[in-house]
Amino acid sequence: MASGGEGLNRGPDRAGGPDAGVGADGGGGRQTADEWPAVSVIVPVQDEAYARAVVEGLLADPYPGEFEILLAAPPAGGRPDGDDPLASIASDPRVAVVHAKSSSKAALVNAAAFAARYAILSRVRRGGGNWVELLKRAVAAMEVTGADVVGGTWVAFGLGSAEQAISRALNSSLGVGPRPSRAGVGKGPVDSVRMVAIRRDAYERAGGLVEAFAGAQDWELQLRVRRAGGMVWLDPSLALRGRTPASAGELAKLMFRAGAWRRRVIAAHANTSTPRYLVPPALVVVLFLALAGAGAGGLLVSPGWWWLALTPAAYGLAMALGVAATAPGLRVGGKIRMWWAVMVIHLSWGAGFLVGRGRRRQGRARTAAPS
Repeated sequence: MASGGEGLNRGPDRAGGPDAGVGADGGGGRQTADEWPAVSVIVPVQDEAYARAVVEGLLADPYPGEFEILLAAPPAGGRPDGDDPLASIASDPRVAVVHAKSSSKAALVNAAAFAARYAILSRVRRGGGNWVELLKRAVAAMEVTGADVVGGTWVAFGLGSAEQAISRALNSSLGVGPRPSRAGVGKGPVDSVRMVAIRRDAYERAGGLVEAFAGAQDWELQLRVRRAGGMVWLDPSLALRGRTPASAGELAKLMFRAGAWRRRVIAAHANTSTPRYLVPPALVVVLFLALAGAGAGGLLVSPGWWWLALTPAAYGLAMALGVAATAPGLRVGGKIRMWWAVMVIHLSWGAGFLVGRGRRRQGRARTAAPS
């Protein structure tokens, strides 16, 4: 786990007003910068063009209070001319480049977080839309509730028919179980959210992101924040969208990794195990034993063992009824596609939990799996 940036290139400090509380009006009535708490916005640089576009957007429609933008970059060096390719992005005095000790997500975010000047941190995420508007609402909620972490829901979306079926399955309560961070629930304290803002002191007390949990770092960080007495607050209006996998194969790989990482987190934090995490692997075991028993029993013992094969059929029927109940307005073709997507989620996640190793991914997944 990184403990700070190796190099910090910062523009001149700007004069600004003190951090101020946010009233119960949610921030809509504030007019001046000193009425807004100061914020350090972190932009991990894993894609230089994307980082440039994010910074340009943040500066074009800036946060109304004191703020800085920290470009969390991989280790410096490697260019023959010695120039920093991010120098042109950080030409504004409100933008700084923090070089981490490695290029992993944990190292990038930690380096910027521990180098930040201000008491509230916000890491920009893909799919957030207008991040400044999300940040303003998160800061308002943080000031009103006293929460240490404020975030929103994760909403999957797809373009084609297959992607739309997968997104419906992921967003449904059938997908990965009932989750407080799903769309359609009320605001309040929860176990985890898609983070928009976190207090720097809570981040530092928790120790930042842990490299070993590369597939579940935010969830595990929020667990440590809560165990230290902090509060995680969900505001459903802070919706962050993620593109779904394009096929059943991609979905299976994504959920297999998610299941493997969940087992790794539970191994490190045993008391975080809940029924919703144990049901998918138990389902995989039951279905495997039923099919194996029907086959082996029919061949070696008695043909009467065929009835065990009804177990997978019963599961499939239960999921079909669940899809019909949760998506009543969907056409038959869409319900069928959503039905198989739900079962791919369950079985892949459960298999990953049972046999996956939770090794760090190489490259970038198309979307982040819901934790």
